[in-house]
Amino acid sequence: MKVWGFGNFYSNLERASQEGSGFSLSYFALVLASALLATLGLLADSVAVIIGSMCIAPFLGPSRAVSIGAIYKKWKIVAKALIKQLCGLLVIGSTVAFLANVALIRLSPEITVTPEILARTLPTPKDVYFATFIAVLSGFVASFVLVATPKMSLKPYHELPLVHNPRLLDATIGVEIAISLIPPASVVGIALAFGAPDMFLHALALLMINVVGLDITGMIVLRLWGVTSKPLQLEKTINKTIKETINAQVEADAISTKVILHSYEKADIHVTLRAFEAHDHTYRLLAERTSEEVKRKTGVSNSVRIIVTSVSMHESSDYAILVPDVPEYASIEEA
Repeated sequence: MKVWGFGNFYSNLERASQEGSGFSLSYFALVLASALLATLGLLADSVAVIIGSMCIAPFLGPSRAVSIGAIYKKWKIVAKALIKQLCGLLVIGSTVAFLANVALIRLSPEITVTPEILARTLPTPKDVYFATFIAVLSGFVASFVLVATPKMSLKPYHELPLVHNPRLLDATIGVEIAISLIPPASVVGIALAFGAPDMFLHALALLMINVVGLDITGMIVLRLWGVTSKPLQLEKTINKTIKETINAQVEADAISTKVILHSYEKADIHVTLRAFEAHDHTYRLLAERTSEEVKRKTGVSNSVRIIVTSVSMHESSDYAILVPDVPEYASIEEA
């Protein structure tokens, strides 16, 4: 099973993993806020507040980054994403919970362990099974939506029905992932504040099981859908060949490419460039040359469509040049 027919699909996955593994100020702020809310909800035995903490927990990105990075064998991305996960959960989340609990105990000494805390520190076998199942299901959904609905990412958000909006889907999946992560991470800090090593170890073990379940399940789903490094390298090689060929032939101000793989043997190529001169004959030959170079270097039969915008001070024209793999069907349209 493979995902074919979507522009730069495998390269976009790689970019998503790079973005998901990177740290940002907003990530630290959201982890801090979600951990504080989770701690207050756990100590108050309030399910509503705990759910609120899940709604802002930003752990979808790093979880996906681990899964995609492992599939692509980008071990630097995997390492960065794991550090981001564990740093957010333990260094920030558990520390915030510990400090908040210490402060609250001083203000209100009657604060004690609640049923919500016990469920994550002294779990029954049933609790462990359910927690593991939720983590596995969350990892499945986080990766499944990438391969089952890739077309969503190709449309502007305002053109999509609300239930199909990728931002809404990601937010929903993020809450599901947070169910497995932010409460146990907060309980780790709470247990330390109460001076309960057994509770601490149980909560930490539950958290690690959930992290592993999330990341490995996500990786398995991507692999089952045929996401590997091979189509990624093919997309990259085609994109590199396009840019090298165009830069060697014309003086372009900007080049944007989209490679749509239909198989390992066939692709459609869309190129948009800004050039200082726009002549249909020149760019027809350029499209033919680009198609030939891609075929020669990758063995992929292809059609090339080039849209050229002139940036000359005296004119501004758009050309759409289509060069199929069979040259006699070449045509030109004025955009």
